[in-house]
Amino acid sequence: MKLMLMGFGVGVLMANIWPLLSLLMSPVIVLVGAFTRSKILCLGYAFLAGSVWVAAHWLMVQSNAIGLEQGRQQWQLLGEVGRVSQQVGRTEFDFYPKGPFNKLKVSCYKCPWPMERGDEWALALKLKPFVSFHNPMGFDYRQWMLAKGYSAQASVVVKHSYNQRVSHSGHTLAKDISKLVVATSFPVLRALLLGDKKGMSAQYKRLINGSGLGHLFVVSGLHVGIVAMIFAVLLTWLQRPLLLLFWPYSSVFAVLGGLAMAIFYAYLSGLNVPAIRACIMLFFAALFLAQGRHGQMSHYLLLAFILVVLINPLVFFGVGSWLSFGIVAALVVGMSISAQKSWFAQLLSAQWLAFFAGASILVMYAMQLAPVGFVLNLLFIPLMTLAVLPLALLALLLALLGNAELLIMLEHALHNLFDYLLAHKSVFTYGPPIHDGNRYLVVIGVCILLLPRVLGGRLLAFSCLLVALWLPIERPKEGGFSLMVLDVGQGSAAIIETSAHTVLVDTGTRFLSGMSLVDYVVWPYMRSRNIRQLDMLHLSHDDKDHSGGAMLLKPISTEVVTQHRCENVSWVWDGVHFERFKAKGFSEGNNGSCLLRVEDQAGHSLLMTGDIEVQAERSLLTSISDKLSAHVLLVPHHGSRTSSSEAFLSQVNPSVAIISSGALNHYGHPHREVVQRLNSRLVEVYTTASHGAVQVDFEPRQERLSVSTYRPNL
Repeated sequence: MKLMLMGFGVGVLMANIWPLLSLLMSPVIVLVGAFTRSKILCLGYAFLAGSVWVAAHWLMVQSNAIGLEQGRQQWQLLGEVGRVSQQVGRTEFDFYPKGPFNKLKVSCYKCPWPMERGDEWALALKLKPFVSFHNPMGFDYRQWMLAKGYSAQASVVVKHSYNQRVSHSGHTLAKDISKLVVATSFPVLRALLLGDKKGMSAQYKRLINGSGLGHLFVVSGLHVGIVAMIFAVLLTWLQRPLLLLFWPYSSVFAVLGGLAMAIFYAYLSGLNVPAIRACIMLFFAALFLAQGRHGQMSHYLLLAFILVVLINPLVFFGVGSWLSFGIVAALVVGMSISAQKSWFAQLLSAQWLAFFAGASILVMYAMQLAPVGFVLNLLFIPLMTLAVLPLALLALLLALLGNAELLIMLEHALHNLFDYLLAHKSVFTYGPPIHDGNRYLVVIGVCILLLPRVLGGRLLAFSCLLVALWLPIERPKEGGFSLMVLDVGQGSAAIIETSAHTVLVDTGTRFLSGMSLVDYVVWPYMRSRNIRQLDMLHLSHDDKDHSGGAMLLKPISTEVVTQHRCENVSWVWDGVHFERFKAKGFSEGNNGSCLLRVEDQAGHSLLMTGDIEVQAERSLLTSISDKLSAHVLLVPHHGSRTSSSEAFLSQVNPSVAIISSGALNHYGHPHREVVQRLNSRLVEVYTTASHGAVQVDFEPRQERLSVSTYRPNL
């Protein structure tokens, strides 16, 4: 039975990585099974069952996404409001409709109604599928949301007559706690206790994500276990005055009471995967204890794994599930192999294995790896376990009784701790540069380290790590340059690299939360290229979709160019000629965009145009038409019909055109007329919405430009 469960689990994991590959393997397994009779056959069929279970749900999600893209997008749905989060000008909540969707991520802008958890609402919603940005070392938002069980994202059509509250859940403890630990007054405690980080400042979010402490602010096994332990001990202590201490079932009663509170706490926090995993493991532990037996932790983990993937087959599409199960598995292995050693040696061995397991997963998912995180976790996990979390729970209990002084003091203390860490952010968040092509070497090296000791294994592992981490990253040769147009949705961000200089042209947008696409797209790519300093930050104009992340990058930029400081000037870096200019008669807005032209030693050129429109194009054609010709054109204004006139395209005469636009954007970019004009001139057209990030290598020794696109395999 255990062998079949393990086979099912391997099939699930394989299908979460490569769904289509798992389906293609199915006929092979069936064919082999027709001529084989052994335990291997059972293992193969269990693997097949796990693969089909995940792949079938993945295909269903794909068909739903296509249906939302091509069919009607406005729905009238009846359902229940889940977890609610308030932000400036926006209310976000989970919605569980009675219809074709499992769970929706809903935003209500300037919401006129108080949305409360447990209320039943009839809502007019505008639905669209989740869309990811496709970049090297980028964050896959779509897979992350699918792993959390969401079917689609939606926004409330506020002025629709269908919107009304059907029933009110009334006064509940969950509401009291959520209102008490509000995001605006207690952002750190809310993140620590409920896993809701939306109230935290963007600086704090970057700190915990970059330092390896993010798991402490997700309601996980650590939180659930502490709650269960506290209430189990409390119930044991309360039995003394009732003379029930020697009752035959007193210990069982205490354990079940602790389990019940742990489940309630997991529900309160939104029932994320780590919390569900911990509750399932606690349930089986309590079940065995009630029977007077002690099971193995590995068995609890395996059963939790099977139940979680049966509830949500796509749960391992997200990094959180891999980290939750992978780190716990590493802890179990670490404690078992050092069982004969001292408790400190056991802790150190388990923590060491957990760090390397977490590191391999983070690298595999192209996330930041901070080596200092190992030391920080050695300090913070005991601190959180023995002091902060119990105190926070006690403070919350006292606040419910009317005394919030301890809650305020604890929030203030945590703020001071975070401010100290922020003051030394460069140390705590430093991560070695890992190129996109080298991350698999890191994973292989870490996996070899986690295996039992074999001859030459450690040497091979460290060799893989040294090659991946310290292999020099190739830059363009003297006289040439490379262009990487990043996929930032409906916005623009591009990086130009010469042999010794780096220019970032625009940054993408900034979100209401304070985070920006610099956090999720630009910085990960820069880290992978070991770019720690920008020689120039070139902001074409002030629109948020072009310069929303500028404040984060100005401190590491030697020179910052804005549309208000856009002088007509030219210079040479590493044999590459740069020139910036703008249309005469325009100082601000789209037409006031600062243009940049770059040319290599062989005469191959690039023209970057910001959001100029027809009026600015005419001005450029009459004043500096001789500077407009280019082999590669970053199409003006995301391919809007108000730009890219026939006369302008004739003068530029590009062979390659790149359009930076968002998938399913409501502007209709790029406009079909613009695409037709480019196609009629036999121009190679690339859009970030369809092709992901687009890279062009300007190699002086090659006549033809090298163009590559980035679109990861699902």
